[in-house]
Amino acid sequence: MSFTYLISSDTIGHQDPELGKRLMHSFFLKLLEAAEKPSHILFLEKGVQLLLPEFSAVDALKILAEESGVTLLACVTCLDYYGIKDKIEVGEVSTMPEIIAVMHESDKVIHI
Repeated sequence: MSFTYLISSDTIGHQDPELGKRLMHSFFLKLLEAAEKPSHILFLEKGVQLLLPEFSAVDALKILAEESGVTLLACVTCLDYYGIKDKIEVGEVSTMPEIIAVMHESDKVIHI
């Protein structure tokens, strides 16, 4: 079964931003250890900021992409909105039609 993560924030949850950032960091570190990996991780809205070099778990994202074969796709509209398209450390710049196609091809899409 193929599954995809859709990440639209730089935090997990919305109550406490600092806790949410810690949870997101932990999520990616624990995903490295998980037996099953997603085929894709899609980054939208503020989630694209997780691909910047200053994100504490950017190295985990690099390992997921390079060693585990997880495709990381970042919304070009979101990257342009935040002015960071040329600053991302990992992942591929993607269009909304490509992101939609990935979701349609996945057996399951999990929104984080």
